[in-house]
Amino acid sequence: MPFLTQDNSPESTRPITADSARLILYLVSIVWTLGVSWLCLRLFDRLDLTSLGFTIHRGWLREVSLGCAIAAAMIIAVVGLQVIGGGTNLAPNPVWWKMGTIEWPVLLSMMLDGLTLLIFIALAATFEELNYRGYPFQTLLRSAGPWLPVLLFSLLFAVAHLDNPNRTLFSTVNTVLAGVWLALAYLKTRSLWFPTALHFTWNWMLGAFFGLPVSGLVFSHQTILISTSENPVWLTGGSYGCEGGAAATIVLIIASVIIWRAKWLSERGERGERGEGGA
Repeated sequence: MPFLTQDNSPESTRPITADSARLILYLVSIVWTLGVSWLCLRLFDRLDLTSLGFTIHRGWLREVSLGCAIAAAMIIAVVGLQVIGGGTNLAPNPVWWKMGTIEWPVLLSMMLDGLTLLIFIALAATFEELNYRGYPFQTLLRSAGPWLPVLLFSLLFAVAHLDNPNRTLFSTVNTVLAGVWLALAYLKTRSLWFPTALHFTWNWMLGAFFGLPVSGLVFSHQTILISTSENPVWLTGGSYGCEGGAAATIVLIIASVIIWRAKWLSERGERGERGEGGA
């Protein structure tokens, strides 16, 4: 999330703030990216913007639902491994859970307040997918086959996170793996809905639900759970969050293999109509 790194908070506590300025910045950036993509598609490829993969095609809602479900299961698995390894402790946020009782008005208020955060995370994921699995990735895919763009843009995806606080070599390797995971999600569906849903839900579950750092960043909003991510750092990622630990490495590799081999994922119907090259 490049736009989230520009504040003056200390490296170890840099917060993600879903303020109106950043929301507008993401919206403008998405519109700009779509506009440039449309122009390039028309001028250089003789293709419509629909080829980019964000159309309301048959099965798009299924792709979004699958992406949300798979990413949620992945984060639960990652956190579960960290809890088993003794590096993560979970507790309900005392703002809404007091002495074993749910404060329903407070919880409802938190959920309503979190809608802004929800929109913010969705916009951030959309922007990153347009940049790293959108027009540049797809153009190279049409001319060079799948593996060069997958590796190149996964590396670029990791480079974009090098400025995040508390990064390590381990976190950078995991970010490359995450780029491969998201690229395979696009290749299986030829739609950006699926990788965007994976990306969005991964970040939301990690930061907004479990209250853990997302690539070294923490949410300034109230989170559903209060979680700690401590020793062993090799497992949990420490102050960088799960994406800097071995639990995420294991889950990302397994999920990538499952997605690539999945029979229940298929390319969207429009692909055959526009004659896009295959993997």
